[in-house]
This record gives sequence, structure tokens and C-alpha cells, in this order.
Amino acid sequence: MLRSHARLVLFAASLSALGCDAEAQEALAAKQAEVTELQKELDSKSALSEQHEAAIAELKAEQEAHVATQEKATKLAAKVEDLESKAGSLEGELKKKDKALAAVKALQETLSKSLVEEIETGDIRVSERHGYLVVDVSDKVLFATGEATLSERGKKLLGRLAESLLTLPKDSVFQVGGHTDNQPIKSEEVLANFPTNWELSASRATNVVRFLEEECSVPGARLVAAGFSEFRPVSSNKKAKGRAKNRRIEIALLPPGR
Repeated sequence: MLRSHARLVLFAASLSALGCDAEAQEALAAKQAEVTELQKELDSKSALSEQHEAAIAELKAEQEAHVATQEKATKLAAKVEDLESKAGSLEGELKKKDKALAAVKALQETLSKSLVEEIETGDIRVSERHGYLVVDVSDKVLFATGEATLSERGKKLLGRLAESLLTLPKDSVFQVGGHTDNQPIKSEEVLANFPTNWELSASRATNVVRFLEEECSVPGARLVAAGFSEFRPVSSNKKAKGRAKNRRIEIALLPPGR
């Protein structure tokens, strides 16, 4: 009897334990389901976060590209402005050069008309050389042989030349160059004053410049004196005719600022 009662107690305990396990399993299953839902929610939010980060990165890239485009546009605008400024300056310089060229051509025509006699005899040559207007005056028109003092005829001729030169723009510069042939100075009297053709050519150029400034009112700032001796010939020195052409005073119109 007692043994049967004990068996009933054990059986009841077993049933009670089984009931507890079932509740625990149900609770566990519920928790697992909750965890699964939370994991799904977490995965969803993670995906959204990745999308958000990708969108931010794309937006940042677009902003950087926009900034780069703006910088490029700013640089291009500055370059265009600079080119326009340079174009304006070049246009102004071109107009200035055209005006100066027109003045030079007018002077060339004026000299050709006013110095007809000297041009016909070959004592004066008006030409364009290397883009410059050049007036070559034979030494015999300006000086006695072996001398650097201007003759009266030379002074009158230079006076007429100066009147025409002064009609050119005020920034025009005149280079007065003294030139000789290649024959060495032999006269003792000339050698005493001019040991070589260097001294003779430089002295003649200087005296012409001084006359233009002091007697003809050509501003000294617009004058340059240079002696070239025999080293800038315009003709061959083999014959007397060629050597005569090389003995000259050359007045060249230089570009402003030279």
C-alpha cells in the first residue's frame, strides 16, 4: 500500500516536471521568436544605415565635383579676363604702331619731296631698313675730308631734316650713327685728332647730335649718338664708289623705348 502511494507521488512529480518543461520551452520559443524579430529589425536598420552612408558619400562626391567645377570655372573666367586684357593691350599697341608707321611713311614722302636735289645726286638716301626709316647723308655734304666739324651746307641740310623729324610722335627716338670706309687714316694732321676711324665716326655722330639738340631744338632724350667705324658698310669697299657710300651719317628712326 505504501509502495503504491510512493509510486503515485513520483508519477505526479513527473507530470509536474513535464508541465514545467513545456512552459519553459514555450517561453524559450517566444524569446527566440523575439530575438529573430529583433535581428530582422537590426538587419533592416543596418541596411538602411549602409544606404544612408552610401547616399552621404555620393552627395559628398557631388559636392566636391561641384566645388572643383566652380574652381575650374573661376580659373577659366580669370584666364578669359586676362586674355581679353592682353587683347585690348595688343590692339592698342597695334593702333599705336599703325599710327607711327603712317607718320613714318608721311615723313619719307616729305623728305623725298623736300630733298629732291640731294636725293637725285645721291648725297642723301631715304630708305626703310630692317623695318626702320633710315636717312643716309654722305659725309661730303656734312664735313670736310678728315674733319668732324659740320660745314655750313651740312648745317642747313640738318636744319631741314630736323623740321621733318620733329613732326613725328614725341616718343620717337633718332639714332645718329657715324660710319667710315675701311681705309685707315694716313694724314698726320687727321691722326693727331682721330687716331682711328672709331674716333672719327664717333666724333662726327656726336657733333650732329649736338647740332640737332642745340640749334634745331630736337630734345636730347630723343637722340642717340653712335660711332660704327667701318663695321656697318652698305656697299663693298673694293671700289671708290662703294667706299663713298659707306662714308656717311645715318639717322635711323628707332622704336620708342630703344
